[in-house]
Amino acid sequence: MKTVLSIILLSLMPGGCTSDFTEIRKSELSQAFILNSSPTFQGYHYLGSDESFHYFSSKWKYGQDMRFKINKNDMVVLKEEPYGRREIRIYEFKPKENGVELFWKAGNIDLYRKINSD
Repeated sequence: MKTVLSIILLSLMPGGCTSDFTEIRKSELSQAFILNSSPTFQGYHYLGSDESFHYFSSKWKYGQDMRFKINKNDMVVLKEEPYGRREIRIYEFKPKENGVELFWKAGNIDLYRKINSD
């Protein structure tokens, strides 16, 4: 019984349930990763992928983070990570710092990801 409760609690923890993500459709992709200059915006993060979707969050210093998913057929990323393994910072432009690589390119939209070492 304790094992069953532990599994249920772990699945309800933030990042553990993929059903509470808003789906972004292909027609909305150009608006999914907008450049945000608000001082409370802490950036976009890639949470990983499963067999159908890529998962992301936009983080805010105050207020609730937005969690969204994009169908893998609509967005082909250059390097996938398993969902829930780690969060990877996504940039709407190429930072001057080292340690970033191209994550996704479509039309005039380029997204870069921070390279994590592990």
